[in-house]
Amino acid sequence: MNRSIENPMSAIFKCLATSVLFMFIGFMFGQIFIPVSFAYYANMIFTFLMIGLLIMSLLSRKNIIPISFSMSFVYAFTFIDGILTYPLLQYYLEDLGTGVFTSILVASIALFAVLAKLSSRKEAGHYLGLGSILFAGLIGILIALIINIFIGGAMLSLLISIVGVVIFSGYVLYDISLIKHEIENGEIREKNDLSLHVLNLYLDFINILLDLLNIASILDD
Repeated sequence: MNRSIENPMSAIFKCLATSVLFMFIGFMFGQIFIPVSFAYYANMIFTFLMIGLLIMSLLSRKNIIPISFSMSFVYAFTFIDGILTYPLLQYYLEDLGTGVFTSILVASIALFAVLAKLSSRKEAGHYLGLGSILFAGLIGILIALIINIFIGGAMLSLLISIVGVVIFSGYVLYDISLIKHEIENGEIREKNDLSLHVLNLYLDFINILLDLLNIASILDD
């Protein structure tokens, strides 16, 4: 049964935090059941995982994914995503060390929080004009990742990750602005109306985190 919500913005961030928690539970699940040797395939995993996440972002922003669906599907997706990202995150843990890895995780959370706060202080819809530019950027990154499979190298991967941080930082501004716009127009009334927004914000965060980790790993090498 779907329930009405009194504070949609607060509810979205609570559901987002729960989604990230499910991702880390999936990561721990992967630690138990996936062989550590998979971490040696991190470069290949990074490319294909990023392609998968980008395609998911493209689908969610073109309404190919339903606008309203159960939050349970979001939690299931983030749990599975945690399992899939385990070899890559394990590789970064070993390559960068726990201290650097933790610092980048904290920096990703801080960047996301600052961008969300900045967007929430503006009037509803303020950053919606970025939509077409950001979507074109997503397509550009997807094409570059596919090219990188065949003729790429460390420098192209570094450039893709830098652009990725910029694009998904812009999407944090855009998504919060869109949420405020829909709240003010009464389009978000029930919990299931939050699901697509939570999924988009999760994809923003996880892409920023993975891109920053990739940047740090390449520069460290």
